[in-house]
Amino acid sequence: MLLLLLSGGSLGFVFFRKELLFLIFFYFLILFFISGLYKNELIKFFQLLSLFTTLLLVNFYFADIEQSFQKLFANLLIFTSSIFASLYYSRDKNKIKFISHIRTVLKFILLHSLINFFIYPFIELNLTEISTERYDCLTYNYLFYYLGETHLINFSTFEIARNQGIFWEPGILQIFMNLLLFIEAFILKKRGLVFWLSILSIVSTFSTTGLLVMFIQLILYFFNTFKQNIYISILVFGVIGAIYVITAANVQNKISGDGQVSFQARLFDLVQPLYILADHPLTGVGLDDEQYVSTRQNTSYSLNLNAVDFTNRKKGSTNSVSFFLAAAGIPFFIVVFYMLYSQQFILEKRLWFFIFIVISLMSEPLLLRPFFLTFVMSGTIHFFEKFRWKEY
Repeated sequence: MLLLLLSGGSLGFVFFRKELLFLIFFYFLILFFISGLYKNELIKFFQLLSLFTTLLLVNFYFADIEQSFQKLFANLLIFTSSIFASLYYSRDKNKIKFISHIRTVLKFILLHSLINFFIYPFIELNLTEISTERYDCLTYNYLFYYLGETHLINFSTFEIARNQGIFWEPGILQIFMNLLLFIEAFILKKRGLVFWLSILSIVSTFSTTGLLVMFIQLILYFFNTFKQNIYISILVFGVIGAIYVITAANVQNKISGDGQVSFQARLFDLVQPLYILADHPLTGVGLDDEQYVSTRQNTSYSLNLNAVDFTNRKKGSTNSVSFFLAAAGIPFFIVVFYMLYSQQFILEKRLWFFIFIVISLMSEPLLLRPFFLTFVMSGTIHFFEKFRWKEY
């Protein structure tokens, strides 16, 4: 589970992506086969592998721009790893462990994130830079990570760094902390220390999406607990009020303040893929992200905003939902998101969980990561389980 969670945007996958992808693949491959194997599981495996390999190959061969075989192999590796992981956790004896495994790992991530946030003023003068061709950040002995001046928040007498934990940016940390909050509030129905520290960690990211998602989650939790415990409800209501003030200020800054460049860039990444989709509705333009960057430079897909021009969007999309729609086409998109909705790992507040994941994927390029695809594979397994097979 640690490897699966780290695949969802950790710095390890920024600097050692290939190595860790192979590690995940072989780990779940070995785990799947050494823990016993039934004929019906092999049938499910080949059903899932056939379905998604076919979709990937159709996307690869019918793309208007030549796609990289290396990218195709990487996607096949990611999808296959997710199939193994999902089949392993779909077993009756392992399904009950899924939430506990996630929660255990997320608690360690929570602890690290809080230390990462509060220790910054004491180590800011001792940070060193680490970088790749596409990414750079500051670190303290490879234990704590910060994005530097662009992610500093200045107050009158001091400054703080937006909290990114072990992930490549704060927006990813908030996804996993909101997931932990979801588990505490709606699955385990606990309101202990982990519940409150999760809220603190989300606030420390200063992520607009994270604050909005948490605000909705707390409102849902408030209505769930109102009749059960009036005192806790009052406390939660007070926290909701404080979160509303912070969120409103953050949203206002993104719309008309210093953060409007970030807001308009995300708006660009939401809207531009729809122009691309209009020209390639069935098979998309291909899942090769480097070729997608080239495609979006086409002047026919121009979309000029106040602060963002299409000519300076030479990076991949931050919105993995709209990217996948334009890159994979409508049929592939429908399959993936229908299966995501049908996942069987988290059934409490199912609709809200789906909306929460979609909102998260719209804010970060994370859909084609083993952790999130594992939920897609869970829904696909459930779909094929409607056909009954004799177990041997």
